[in-house]
Amino acid sequence: MSHPIEASQTGMTSSGASHCRGFTLLEILIALAILTIAFASIITVSANQSVNVAYLRDKTLAHWVAMNQMTELQISKKWPSAGKQQGDEEMGLHKWHWVRTITNTPDDRVRQVEFTIFRARGDEHPVTRLVSFLSQPI
Repeated sequence: MSHPIEASQTGMTSSGASHCRGFTLLEILIALAILTIAFASIITVSANQSVNVAYLRDKTLAHWVAMNQMTELQISKKWPSAGKQQGDEEMGLHKWHWVRTITNTPDDRVRQVEFTIFRARGDEHPVTRLVSFLSQPI
């Protein structure tokens, strides 16, 4: 013989309402606030990452410009005089401005060559600097 099931065993009250509770409005608002802070942090990190990528791209391209100029000087087999010279070179779909400064060293057969690379002519702050030494061609 079966026993009758009471309403209290099913989680239902005599009025038919359930004892199961959901989240309160305050709990939902706190959860949303936490998610908002987390998403804001993710967006900030992503923005910083894109700025760093652009900085590193420019630094790399500027260094390549300096290395290209130094290589051209080395393969020209010319013995440049001390002084400053400047010019422009295109690299990575951008026109870079370079300044070359050649100075004498204590050894008469060696000159110090410094390339300073700028994003554009007239910029105050260089993107990179390369210092190298050039020996007199034989």
